[in-house]
Amino acid sequence: MRKQPSINLFLFASLFLVSGAAGLIYQIVWERLLGLFFGVSLVSITLIVSAFLAGLGLGSLVGGRLARNVKSTLHLYGALELGIAAFGLISQPLIFSIGQQTAGSSYGLVFLISFGILLIPTFLMGMTLPLLTQSFVHKVESSGTVIGILYGINTLGAAFGALLAGFVLIGNYGFDGTIYFAVTLNALVGLFAIILARWQDRESNIVDSDPNPRVVPIQWGYKTILLFSFLVGFIGLGFEILWIRILFIVNKNTAYAFPSILFIFLVGLALGGYIFGKKADKSKNPVLLFCKIELGGAALATLTLLVFWWSLEYKPPWIQNFFETQNPALPFVKIQGELLLSRRLLLSNLGKYFLPILVLVLPASLVLGGGLPVLDRIAINNPDLAGRRVGDIHLANIIGSVFGTMLIGFVLLPVLGSEWTLKLLSLLTVLFAVYYFSTRKSNQTDKLGIRQIYGIGFVLLVGLLLTPGKGQFYTRLYEKGMDQEAIISESGDSLLALTYVPGTDRNTGLFWIGGEVNSFFPPKGIYETRALACAGATQPKRVLVIGFGGGYTTLFFTSIPSIDEIVVVELLGDIAPFLSEHLESVRVTLDDPRVSYTVDDGRRYLNAFPDEKFDLITIDPLREHTAGHNNLYSEEALGIYLDHLNPGGVLCAWMREDRIVPHTIVRVFPFADQYFNELVIASNAPISYNRAYMDEVSADYRNLVNQVFTDGLPSYPSTASALSGRYADQDDILEAEKDTPYLSDLKPWLEYYLLRKPIK
Repeated sequence: MRKQPSINLFLFASLFLVSGAAGLIYQIVWERLLGLFFGVSLVSITLIVSAFLAGLGLGSLVGGRLARNVKSTLHLYGALELGIAAFGLISQPLIFSIGQQTAGSSYGLVFLISFGILLIPTFLMGMTLPLLTQSFVHKVESSGTVIGILYGINTLGAAFGALLAGFVLIGNYGFDGTIYFAVTLNALVGLFAIILARWQDRESNIVDSDPNPRVVPIQWGYKTILLFSFLVGFIGLGFEILWIRILFIVNKNTAYAFPSILFIFLVGLALGGYIFGKKADKSKNPVLLFCKIELGGAALATLTLLVFWWSLEYKPPWIQNFFETQNPALPFVKIQGELLLSRRLLLSNLGKYFLPILVLVLPASLVLGGGLPVLDRIAINNPDLAGRRVGDIHLANIIGSVFGTMLIGFVLLPVLGSEWTLKLLSLLTVLFAVYYFSTRKSNQTDKLGIRQIYGIGFVLLVGLLLTPGKGQFYTRLYEKGMDQEAIISESGDSLLALTYVPGTDRNTGLFWIGGEVNSFFPPKGIYETRALACAGATQPKRVLVIGFGGGYTTLFFTSIPSIDEIVVVELLGDIAPFLSEHLESVRVTLDDPRVSYTVDDGRRYLNAFPDEKFDLITIDPLREHTAGHNNLYSEEALGIYLDHLNPGGVLCAWMREDRIVPHTIVRVFPFADQYFNELVIASNAPISYNRAYMDEVSADYRNLVNQVFTDGLPSYPSTASALSGRYADQDDILEAEKDTPYLSDLKPWLEYYLLRKPIK
C-alpha cells in the first residue's frame, strides 16, 4: 500500500504556494509590457489576457495527458519550474525585441503575437496542477482534500503575488527587477522540488500505483462536468469584471486597484477551494454540494450589491467625497524636516482602501472558490486518471473565463449594463440546480440538502427582483455622492457620467470617467490658455490630440482657421457619442470637417502609423496615479512623439507633477519650457512665441465660444495669460532635476508611488 502523502503533500504545497506567487507576478508584468506595444484599450488587454490564459489551458490539457505516463511527475514538476525561470530571465528583452518590430499590429495579430511570446511559460505553468494532482491523489475518497489543498494553496500564492507585485516590487524595482524576483522564486521552487523528489525516491515514500485502484461511478456525465466547468469559469470571471467596474469608481483606476481587487478575489477563491474541497470528500452528495456552492455564491454577490445600493440612500460617511480621496494616500509624515514612513498611517490608509473591496468581493468569492475543486472531485472516479481529469476540467474552466471576458466586456455590459449582467450571471447558476433535479434518481434522498437548495434559490430570486435596473445603481451612486443630478453611460470600456450643479438648468457641472473628474463644463479657460501658448510656439497646420477628455482642447484648435487637420485619438470609444448627446460644444467640435476621431491607444496609433507627422502633439492622461499614465510619459514614449513631429513642431504635455515628468521630457527633447506644474512645451527646435499670431487666435476663439456658450465664459485666453507662469527652460530643468529620477517603460515611478518617499 502507498503511504499517506501528508508530509510530502505539505512540502510540495509550500512550493506550489511560492510558484503561484511567481506566476501572478509574471502575469501582471508581462501584460503591462505587452500593452506598451499593443495598447491598453479594452480590445488589446482582452486579447493579451486571452493569449495568456490560452497557454495555461493548453498546458493543463497536455499536463493531464502526460501525468499518468510520466515515471516521476514530481521530477517533471521541478523541471517545469526551472523552465519557467529560464524563460522569465529572457522575457523582458524578448518582449521588447518582438514588440518593437510588431508594435501597432492589427488586433488579430495582437492575439497571435502575444500567444506566441507567452506560449512557452504559460504552457509550462498550466501543466503543473495536473502533474501534482496525479502525484498526490491516491484514493478517490481523499481526492477533494488533495485538490482543494493544491488549488487553494496555488491560488493563495497568486493572491500574495498580486499584492507583492502591485504594492512593493514594481514601485521599488521596476518591471525588470520584479521579473528577476519572480525568476528567483521559480528557480528556488524548481531546485527544491527536484531535491525533494530524489529524497522521497530514496525514502521509498512514493511507489508504484495500486494495480487495482478503486473505481467509483460518476454522478454526472463527464461532458456535463466539462460544460459546467466552462460555466463556472464564465460566471466567476463575470462577477470579477462587475466588481472591478464598481471598485474602479470607488477606489479609482490606479495601479493599485487591480492588484488589490485580484488579491481579495483570489484569497476568497483559495480559502473556498480548500474548505469545500475537503468538504466534498465528506459529503454524501458532492453534486448537491456543488449546486449549493454556485447558488450561494450568486446569492451573496447579489446581496452585497443590494446592501451597497441600499446604503447609498442614507448617505453613509464613507461616500462623502470618496470620488476624490479613495486612492491610496501617501503614508509619510514630516518629523524634524525629514519625511518618514509611518506604519500606522500606512495601515490606516490601506484599511480604508481595502474595506469596499472586502465587503463587495470576499463573501461571494469565498463561496464560489469551492466550485472548481468540487467539480474535480465529482469527476475523479479513478486515482490513475486524476491528473487527466483535472487537466481537462481546468481547460474547460479557462475557456469559459476567456469567453466570459469577451462576451461580458464587448456585449453584455454595453447592452444590458452591470445590473442586468449581474442578474444574468446569477440566473445561470440556477441551471445547475435545475439539471440536478431533472437527473436526480428517485431513490436519492437528502431532505436537508434539498431544503437548503430551495432556501438559497429563494433568497437569490428575491435578491434579483430587488436588484436595480439598468443604470440605476450608478446613477444613485453619483447623485448621492455628489448631491447633484447625474446622467450615466456604461460600456465595456468604462462608465461615464455627467453631474449637474443644482439650479443651473444643466449648464454647469462635471464630466466623470470612472470615479474621477475629467473636466468641467463650461470650460474655465485653463486648458485653452496653455493650448494658446502651444499654438503660438509652432503655428500648427496638423495637430494630434491624444485624449479627447471633455473636448475643450480640440474645440480650441478648431477655432484656428489656419489649421488643416486635427486628429483625435481617444482610448474610450463611448466618450464622443455620450458627450455629443449632452454638450453642444462637443457637437460643434466633432462636426468640424477638419476633425477626425479615432478610437485607439495613443501610443499604439503612432506605432501603427510611423510615417505620420504633426506640427503639434498634445497629451493629457490627467492624473499621474492613473493606471497606464507611464505609457504616455516614459522616455520611450516621448521618443515616439519626437519622431512624429515636423521640424519646429512641439509637444504640449499636460501634467500634475512638476519634477519627474519635466526631467523625463528634457532627457528626450533638446528644447523645452515649463509652465508651473501644469504644462511642458517641448520641441526639436528653439522655441519662440509668435505674439501677433496668438492675439489673432485668441480673438478667433472668443468669437467661436460666444456662439457655442450663450451665457458666456468667465475668462478667455489671452497672449499675456498664456505666457505667464513660464519659469524654467531646458537648462533650468536639467540643473534643478539632475538628481531626480525619470520615467522609462521599465520604471513607472509615478504610478507606483505608495511606498516611495516623495521628492522634496
